[in-house]
Amino acid sequence: MMLALDAHRHHPQPFTEEKLRPYRDAEAPDSQKEIAHRRKVMRAARSTKKRAELLREREERYAASPLP
Repeated sequence: MMLALDAHRHHPQPFTEEKLRPYRDAEAPDSQKEIAHRRKVMRAARSTKKRAELLREREERYAASPLP
């Protein structure tokens, strides 16, 4: 992701469709997907409306996990 953030420094002109076309089917790395999921969970935890549902889901997930 850092390389994409600095792309404008090495490429003074706007990106054209031809240069971006090879990346149209690219997927985000797993680490970036995990960050997005974590942000979604934390945002729900801050929400007073969604907090109870999130807590219920987490308790069910904990109860379903095998005991050590």
